[in-house]
Amino acid sequence: MNRKGFTLVEVLIVVIIIGILASVGIPQFASSIEKAKGGEAKAGLGHIQTGEKVYFAENETYTTVIAELDITLTSQYWAFTIVSPTATTYTATATRSGGTRVGQTVTMDQAGTIAGTWEFR
Repeated sequence: MNRKGFTLVEVLIVVIIIGILASVGIPQFASSIEKAKGGEAKAGLGHIQTGEKVYFAENETYTTVIAELDITLTSQYWAFTIVSPTATTYTATATRSGGTRVGQTVTMDQAGTIAGTWEFR
């Protein structure tokens, strides 16, 4: 007797194994995507830091207006702002603008110190 194909038990075992692998892999993949979005925030803050250094060298003060830095920030996931409490300090903030982590922040000051509420810092 020549039987071809798989039994129901074999198919169920394969489906269960695939389900277990997917239940582990999908959250890991989602976490990797969020970490990449955090990289976009850090890159934008790095551009702001470079622009602020050039602006400070020319004007001996920092600015709170991103347009004055002669840089263009286009971000799908982050909104950028600058706060300058004194002429010699500033804090640039990237705020998450969408998704499940909306409102979380990444900040960078004039020394390049990264802080904020972003869980993937």
